Amino acid sequence: MKVEAVLLSTIFSGFLVLIPVLGGGVGLSWDAINHQIYLGWIADRERFDLDVWAAATQSFQYPYLYWPAYKLYSSGVDAIGAGVILAALQCTCVPAVWMLARVCVSEHSWFGTSMRAIAMAMAFASSVVLSMFNTTANDLLAAIPLMWGIAIASMIFVSDEERRTSLWRYLLVGALCGVSIAFKLSNGPIAVSVPLLFLLKMEGKLVSNVARVFAAYGALALSFALAYAPWGWALATRFGNPVFPLFNNIFIGSGS
Repeated sequence: MKVEAVLLSTIFSGFLVLIPVLGGGVGLSWDAINHQIYLGWIADRERFDLDVWAAATQSFQYPYLYWPAYKLYSSGVDAIGAGVILAALQCTCVPAVWMLARVCVSEHSWFGTSMRAIAMAMAFASSVVLSMFNTTANDLLAAIPLMWGIAIASMIFVSDEERRTSLWRYLLVGALCGVSIAFKLSNGPIAVSVPLLFLLKMEGKLVSNVARVFAAYGALALSFALAYAPWGWALATRFGNPVFPLFNNIFIGSGS
């Protein structure tokens, strides 16, 4: 299975990296011109004292995932080189997709391998997903920790000898989900439900399993706080709201 995981992940990553090459390089969409490059600029050096509402409310999104695109652009890297680098970063999701295919098709045979390959192909066949590999959008990057969290949690449904559901697995899943929420707040509704997957296949005493799920939620909260802290602090010190301009009415009077 390990050989299969490496082989299929390498093959699919190779095909995905070819997308910007065949397309002539990464493109700058309207979103890129409007705010994606600008957010990377903010991640590189904060500009709140220089610009006013530069990209409207999108000026205050979590900016650090846009830093690679900005740095490649500002460094003068050609479109194909930048596309390959950005696509390679996004390909870190591929092994997680294989793991999910492994959960759905557990058969140890050539038939099982072919079905997992088809499942992976179907997962990446969406035009929305494929378009991520030829733009500077951060949607897929923001989802990668969440995909890994779901994949690792779902491995409890694989055979007994491969299920190693130790406390560290619970904590890792929670941490990945928390980071994904920090990257993109709209990941929250899905991310907070992922630790509940552990309750679908009980191991040992119910109380012990539930306690581990609560530990996963503790790791989720902590990892979210750590990952979001730099950006949340930057917004809070300037606007009195760590998620400015969202929920500004809650924080009204605490900042300017």
